[in-house]
Amino acid sequence: MQENWLQLIQHFNVNERFILATICATKGSTYRKTGTMMLISADGKCTGLLSGGCLEADICLHAQQVLTENKSLIVNYDLKADSELLWGLGLGCDGAIDILLQPLTPENNHLAFEQVISAIKQRKSGLYCQKINTQEIPSSTYLEGEYCANSLTSHFSEHENSELLVTPITPPISIVICGAGPDVEPVVQLLLQMGWQVEIWDHRQQYLDQACFALCTKRKIRAEHINKDDFTLFDGAVIMTHNLASDTVIVEKAWQSSLSYIGVLGPKGRRNKIMAPLMLNEKQIQGRLYGPIGLDIGGRGPQAIALSIAAQIQQHFSHENTRFNVVMPYILKNNSL
Repeated sequence: MQENWLQLIQHFNVNERFILATICATKGSTYRKTGTMMLISADGKCTGLLSGGCLEADICLHAQQVLTENKSLIVNYDLKADSELLWGLGLGCDGAIDILLQPLTPENNHLAFEQVISAIKQRKSGLYCQKINTQEIPSSTYLEGEYCANSLTSHFSEHENSELLVTPITPPISIVICGAGPDVEPVVQLLLQMGWQVEIWDHRQQYLDQACFALCTKRKIRAEHINKDDFTLFDGAVIMTHNLASDTVIVEKAWQSSLSYIGVLGPKGRRNKIMAPLMLNEKQIQGRLYGPIGLDIGGRGPQAIALSIAAQIQQHFSHENTRFNVVMPYILKNNSL
């Protein structure tokens, strides 16, 4: 899963020229996996990482060649012990990666990457299919929605001599935080660093207007005016208003919604009071409603609590992806087209 879509959205511009660097194959131990993308501007600035930071400078050198020649290029990095002396990097890794470099220009419609960005903004899913062939004109296609390998055939008859890297595109996790008190700031900062979309709800405009929330979307609303449909655009909710009555109302509406993750700040006894009107037991809420919120990692104070919350959200959605068999990037070979 691409974690930095919001950064890519911020730096992508349809009027400019870029190079898209995508890991198209890996072997052994590698920092990032197949399908991970990095956007490189014409002046060599990178958005994203394909390694721990050790290969990016060399990738940028190759990227300029790609932009000059307007041709795709595959760069191979063998980081196993026997070859790292050739690189002089002393990485100590035990893997290899192939990186596909493609020119994204206004002339080639940025190889449909603009459609990918647009889909992410609209929280839509799809498939980004990149042709892995350096001998032909660079080509990529974005398909909205879900497709299986067989249904892709009709879309790629013109690529019968090529392999395609098929990368599922999913929008970043979207979290709404109910409450804008002082302990919300570290939670917001960590969630934003994870590349997630964050919205904050509170009835106090002066709290919402704090500079620390500048990168979040905000909504002024009282707890009693929230309904289940307000949660439609979110994957999870963090409820921390510090008001028992407000939290009770919000949890009830959140439970009625399609939210996958509901986290409630406070001890278990307080959570039980909040749950009482819903008449739910421990077994019924397991895996969806978390209270006390956060993983038990030890430590006290707002920063430690924020870290435990971010860790739990990451764990929840990671397990959810596994449970629902989320498709990982894969190669569609010419003999399967």
